[in-house]
Amino acid sequence: MITVFYDDDCPICQSEITHLTAKNPDKIIGIPVKNALDELNQAGIDKIEALTYLCIKDDKGHFYKGIEAVRLLHQTANSEFALILDLPIIKPMSELIYPIFAKHRYKIPKWIAHLLFGKPKVHCENGVCHINPKDRINQ
Repeated sequence: MITVFYDDDCPICQSEITHLTAKNPDKIIGIPVKNALDELNQAGIDKIEALTYLCIKDDKGHFYKGIEAVRLLHQTANSEFALILDLPIIKPMSELIYPIFAKHRYKIPKWIAHLLFGKPKVHCENGVCHINPKDRINQ
């Protein structure tokens, strides 16, 4: 069992969690970051980090963040993408690309989330989730 802490104001994040949780609902629990700030802070993960990078806690209480968390999520969901993320050339590339993607994902049009994971529940202005996590620190 893993607990995924995700930015529920981001269409890509919400769509991915909804899609992957449905693949293995007995092993994946999704919790919005804003509902778990105390737990994340106790693990040394602040609000900005948690809103920017995917965070996961496993059933032993170990926390994962960033691409390591993405890999664990896809492995737990038995996603086809899990195999791709572990390919010898993709694995090191994903470690370089994920931080850039995570920091700028709020600029990505929501139609990409539709394409990858189905229609997101969050609606953003002009089809873009554009609220930078740093701008939401006081929300």
